[in-house]
Amino acid sequence: IRQNPQLQLLQQAGMNTGYLAMNMERPPFDNRLVRLAINHAIDKNSLVENFYQGLATPAKNPIPPTMWGYNDAIEAYPHDPDRARELLAEAGYPHGFDTELWAMPVPRPYMPQPDKIAQALQSDLSEVGIRSKIVQWEWGTYLDKVFAGEHSMALLGWTGDNGDPDNFLFVLLDKTAAEKPAQNIAFYRSDELHELLVRARQMPSQAEREVLYLRAQELVHHDVPWVPLVHATQTAAFHKTVRGFALHPTGSKWFQNVHFAP
Repeated sequence: IRQNPQLQLLQQAGMNTGYLAMNMERPPFDNRLVRLAINHAIDKNSLVENFYQGLATPAKNPIPPTMWGYNDAIEAYPHDPDRARELLAEAGYPHGFDTELWAMPVPRPYMPQPDKIAQALQSDLSEVGIRSKIVQWEWGTYLDKVFAGEHSMALLGWTGDNGDPDNFLFVLLDKTAAEKPAQNIAFYRSDELHELLVRARQMPSQAEREVLYLRAQELVHHDVPWVPLVHATQTAAFHKTVRGFALHPTGSKWFQNVHFAP
């Protein structure tokens, strides 16, 4: 597209996140060391390079870095297969284990190639001894089943509705969101996180809320219910004569100001 003089390309950071959720209701994912090992097993930079063509950033938090309240002081878990194997042995799985890896059957804005990404994750996990079978369902069935907690690990993501951290953290990770059918498909239930998120909803100023969200991200980072994978870049391509279109953070498309100009 960039090389075609008849086209123009728009892009901006996306208000989204793509993640691998581990179902904490199911062993061995109720063990923090196992979840931590899986975080060390995944090569996020390789995902960005091979499946997003660089049009994404590796994730370390549940909310995207463009959002206010983002905790950039958190240090991402590095890709370290040796450390992952050590953690699995410490957790009681020196030879790994067998599990399922559920993948969406359709591309999503935060994950354009879920089947190939699942294969890459499967390879990363096998390197540390976790033998995973990829499972796919029709999209509606997939959502019904993951919301019901039938998975062991599952790929999913989120595009923000309103630019507020609550729209990610409360919707996707609060314990009340783990009620089935659940948006919190890790079934992560933290009383401490719930208290932080409820207080943040009640604070009158953004500065007061931000302090609570910074702490909330530290807690999620420690408890590792997910492997936060990527924040995908928004893109759109047009003929060079199209004018007046702007990318919207929510992914909505607005055409009322669009026109053609030679």
